[in-house]
Amino acid sequence: MRAPLLGLAAALSFAGVAQAADLTVTIQGVRSADGYVMVALFDREDAFKERKNEIAALRLRAREGQVSATLHDLPAGTYGFAVYHDENGNSELDANLLGMPTEGYTFSNDARGSFGPPGFADAKFGLDAEPLKMTATLSY
Repeated sequence: MRAPLLGLAAALSFAGVAQAADLTVTIQGVRSADGYVMVALFDREDAFKERKNEIAALRLRAREGQVSATLHDLPAGTYGFAVYHDENGNSELDANLLGMPTEGYTFSNDARGSFGPPGFADAKFGLDAEPLKMTATLSY
């Protein structure tokens, strides 16, 4: 009788542990190998909106066509990412006098906003214990 109780105790001890998974992000439509592709991952609407307090950030060497990277062991939850192609390497998304980006950008789900970036509701996606692969395409 002791062995089944130990198995049950072990199963219950892991029930409260959040599962972790890998997220692979592929960014398509990179127009040149100049600079870097910057990816920021957010887990809260306010952080996504302000583009601050990301939970993970990637700086990928740009390569014409596409770049990919994997974030490992992320806890299950809801996320959204923002991406830009920092062609001149100044660590900023450059814009013209009207505020329109002059470098490529995209968001998870290829979400688009009206007169500005999309909201978290349009860009969010769920991550559970299974690995997830997502693709987004830069707009220039």
